[in-house]
Amino acid sequence: MRVVEAVDDEDDPARGQARRQWLADVNDGLIASAGMVEGVAQAGATAGVILVSGVATVLVGVATVAGIRFAEASDERDAHDALVEAERHRVATDPAAELAELAEIYEEKGLSPQLARQVAEELTAHDALAAQLDAEYRLAGPADVARPGASAARAGAAFATGAVLPLLVSTLVPPSVRVSLTVVVVVAALVVSATLAARSGRTSAVRAVVRTVGIGVLAMLITIGLGSLLDLSEAEVEL
Repeated sequence: MRVVEAVDDEDDPARGQARRQWLADVNDGLIASAGMVEGVAQAGATAGVILVSGVATVLVGVATVAGIRFAEASDERDAHDALVEAERHRVATDPAAELAELAEIYEEKGLSPQLARQVAEELTAHDALAAQLDAEYRLAGPADVARPGASAARAGAAFATGAVLPLLVSTLVPPSVRVSLTVVVVVAALVVSATLAARSGRTSAVRAVVRTVGIGVLAMLITIGLGSLLDLSEAEVEL
């Protein structure tokens, strides 16, 4: 991974939010997987045991994160659909009241009453429902809602992307440097992801890095401490 200049998301908040969410899921994968493999590695587990533990963590984490995102997006879609249908009903049953409400919204934004009325009439003539959704709820239209399947797939892929890194490092490097090198690699990855997320949101990179790395290091220290209380050096796993 390498730090790249973040795309300016000021004019596209949705894209920036999606990028930050993706990076957050990557961080979850990094921290969860690193915690597991560091714990069993500190306990003296063989590369086979670490691999099985890590793969299990990846699979469970992907299923959990994807399921959460699917449920969240489904709830958002249901609420969105209910709002759109309610607005569609009001536009169909009382168009005059909706037109007056739309004109009032634009008047409150600073337009003169005459111009506000003209804008409302022109927008209503083009697409009355879309005009109301945009003015009242900042929705681009009836289709402006997250898709549960796509949200779940992105979240699962992001978690897996983060989780694979510590798993690969811990299973491929020599046992003598397994724990220390995995910590270094995970911390470096967290610094990169936190920096990119901060740049995307135009927030302090230093605060984001300190917060993200602090959580990751704390999780690894806890699992390393617990692993030191166990002895898995004699464990055998058939792959």
